[in-house]
Amino acid sequence: EPFLSEVNAKICTFGSYRLGVHGPGADIDTLCVGPRHITREEDFFGGLQTKLQAMPEVTEITAVPEAFTPVIKLEFSGISIDLLYARLLLPNIAEDLDISETAVLRNVDKNDEQTVRSLNGCRVTDQILRLVPNINHFRTTLRAIKLWSRQRGVYSNVMGYLGGVNWAILVARICQLHPNAVPSVLLNRFF
Repeated sequence: EPFLSEVNAKICTFGSYRLGVHGPGADIDTLCVGPRHITREEDFFGGLQTKLQAMPEVTEITAVPEAFTPVIKLEFSGISIDLLYARLLLPNIAEDLDISETAVLRNVDKNDEQTVRSLNGCRVTDQILRLVPNINHFRTTLRAIKLWSRQRGVYSNVMGYLGGVNWAILVARICQLHPNAVPSVLLNRFF
């Protein structure tokens, strides 16, 4: 029983929600970071999935453990959530753990590529936000680029086009090249 009070995990968001450019109907990409004794197969796709299915707020749930980056997709109170899991070789997860720190990767099992891929979403999103000179200008420009690409049917990494993170990186680079530019100028420079 005392051991159970020490068990913890950390939930982080990433993708369009974390970047602040999500729209209506967009899913929330989330990452659950857990300690070494919580496994992906038994605890995440077993125990957690079972507990989620029993919750009345969860209306749809689909586990995809065989995906390149394993995920549980669910609808929680009408909100679509993609939940990934990363297992760190730590006895517990500190509340102030900064997964964007390179030292965190030293706490990943060298054979656990799924954890590395799961961590990448949050790490890349945080890095983008750190590197753009003006976050508000970045967000406005990225929203416009996402709208443009969707209207032209070229927004979808599943279909072989660029996905959300790809567009975000491209816009972030334009923001770096023109740090004092307003969104209308950044949009012009993008093309």
